[in-house]
Amino acid sequence: MTDAVLATRKIALMEPSAPSQTQWRKVLRAFLRSPSAMFGVVVLLILVACALFAERIAPFAPTYGDFAASRLPPAWIEGGTWTHPFGTDRLGQDIFTRIVYGARVSLLVGFFGALLASTLGVLLGILAGYFGGWIDTVISAFVNIILSVPYLVLVVVVATIFGRSLLNVILIFGVTGSPVFVRLVRGEVLRLRAQEYVEAARSLGAGSGRIIGAHLLPNLVGPLITVATYEMSAMIFYEAGLSYLGLSVPPEVPSWGNMLQAGQSLLPVLPWIAIFPGLAIALTALAMNFVGDRLRDILDPRVREGSG
Repeated sequence: MTDAVLATRKIALMEPSAPSQTQWRKVLRAFLRSPSAMFGVVVLLILVACALFAERIAPFAPTYGDFAASRLPPAWIEGGTWTHPFGTDRLGQDIFTRIVYGARVSLLVGFFGALLASTLGVLLGILAGYFGGWIDTVISAFVNIILSVPYLVLVVVVATIFGRSLLNVILIFGVTGSPVFVRLVRGEVLRLRAQEYVEAARSLGAGSGRIIGAHLLPNLVGPLITVATYEMSAMIFYEAGLSYLGLSVPPEVPSWGNMLQAGQSLLPVLPWIAIFPGLAIALTALAMNFVGDRLRDILDPRVREGSG
């Protein structure tokens, strides 16, 4: 009997627990060796700085317009001025200023939308995967219903019902984006629940809360970080799409999608009004995808085994 208990404890000690500080340092070194990932980090740090210090970086207020300086081209084109390096729109608003302030909306939607979606996904995914039964049936039905509707159609319908505000956009993306995390977490929990170290912990008297907190959650960190990075990129795209359709933040709030909508009809004569916000959206999504790709290569054991 004593040998059985010792064997059980030995199995429990073999658990693939959360990465140690040494492992995280190895992850960081592997991440820093990737030029594309470092490019993504630099771009994201610049955007975060723009969002946090927009008042110090932008030369004008976001809603300030000078009709005497309207329709100016970028500074490097004849007729432009370095007072407005990216030019101005038909209201005389500075494009560079609105790009800087627009970073706030995109990053807030991307970060908090992904945070809310991952939080809901973790809670529901653990409930479904660990406890199973009718809880799993109800949660899986909820996920399947949401996933059965085209995502953009669902977002547009909900945004139309609840109105235009930054908070509504974050809540919409958080709720409608959660099924991706629910499926990820449920699948991982089903796999981890069958591992020997979880069975050993259960046989030693560990309760459900202890097993979930100490043995399951730490092993979900890697996959969650990777998927959250991609979801942030997707939410920034979708927010721009909603703004373009007039369903995101109000027109007076500077956002890249609002700028694209305003510049659409003027594209043949004032192309810079739409080009610069479009470039900002594409560059942000590219940077996040670079970071997400590298994190997946480092944190996902299946990718590492395949490449090895």
